[in-house]
Amino acid sequence: MKALKKWLKTIAMFFTSLILFQSCATYKNSVTLSQAAQEEKAVKIITVNDDAYKYKYIIYEDGQFYGVKDNPGKDIKFSINAEEVAEVLMKEGGFPRWALIAIGTVVFIGLILILVVKPNMNINPGFGG
Repeated sequence: MKALKKWLKTIAMFFTSLILFQSCATYKNSVTLSQAAQEEKAVKIITVNDDAYKYKYIIYEDGQFYGVKDNPGKDIKFSINAEEVAEVLMKEGGFPRWALIAIGTVVFIGLILILVVKPNMNINPGFGG
C-alpha cells in the first residue's frame, strides 16, 4: 500500500508539471503593429512609458489599430495609439496542447492497466526508501 501511495504521488506530480508547462508562454518576437494584425496572435505591447498591455490579438479597422481582450461572452476592443507604442511582442506558444493530451492519455491508460489488470502487482517506481 505504501508503494501504491508513492506511485500515485509520482503520477500527481507528473500531471501537475504538465499543467504548468501548458500555461508557459513567452513573448519573444518583436514585430510591427501591422504584422501583429495580420498574424492575429496574442501580443504584448510595451509603451514608451514602459507600460505593458496584453491582448488576445490586434486588428486594424478604419485606419486605427485595436487590441482585443477576451471578456466572458464577447471580445472587447481597445484603441491603440501607434505613436505611444515602443515595442510589440508576439506570443510564442509553450508546450503543444496535442502533446499534453497524448502524454496524459498514455499515462492515464497505463495507470488504469496497472491498477485493473495486475491488482496484485508490487508497484515500485524506484524512488528512495
